[in-house]
Amino acid sequence: MDAMGILAEKISEQGGETVGYWPLEGYDFNESKAVVNGKFLGLAIDEDNQSYLTESRIKSWGSQLKK
Repeated sequence: MDAMGILAEKISEQGGETVGYWPLEGYDFNESKAVVNGKFLGLAIDEDNQSYLTESRIKSWGSQLKK
């Protein structure tokens, strides 16, 4: 998940804006560079431990982005 934080930093350095923040609820982790203001900097997918949630998370995130 740290990669999202690293990419967001690079995007910001180039004058870009990160969109698509995602809530932390339902994830089990200690810390991540991808967390800012209590949310992920994008959709976090956990195929190793929560693959059964991937499809619904993608659909919800996609709907959020459309707004």
